[in-house]
Amino acid sequence: MAGKYGAQSMTFAVDDGPGGSAQTITGHVLTSSGHKLSSILEVATAFGVSFEAHLPVGLAKVDPITLEGFWDTTATSGPHVVFKAPDDGPQDATRTVTIGYGDSKTFSGEAYLESFEVVPSVGALTRYRAVLQPTGTWTWA
Repeated sequence: MAGKYGAQSMTFAVDDGPGGSAQTITGHVLTSSGHKLSSILEVATAFGVSFEAHLPVGLAKVDPITLEGFWDTTATSGPHVVFKAPDDGPQDATRTVTIGYGDSKTFSGEAYLESFEVVPSVGALTRYRAVLQPTGTWTWA
């Protein structure tokens, strides 16, 4: 049913390694950066014009996606298992990332794991932060 949706409708799935298997990590994500698809523009302001003008260059991009939550070693779907090693080889396959928002709407594409950080703190549970760098085409479905 079309409408408005909240956090309870979100889903997150990420491959557990380059070219790996999709793991649903929804229960381990407490916050996420925005999911931004942008056109790359070039400044096209001519002399004698008082307002900046832009033209698209034919490329688009998706900003890095940061996921955060409690650090967890749950087999197969815990963030330590899914994100423990950044993708550092030039021949590494990408990881498929699928983000669901509700009403069966998803934003998905390929990404590399840029970084995985474990963040301990006195008086609080240990947290993690993973940064995924999108690459190639991402689509809304």
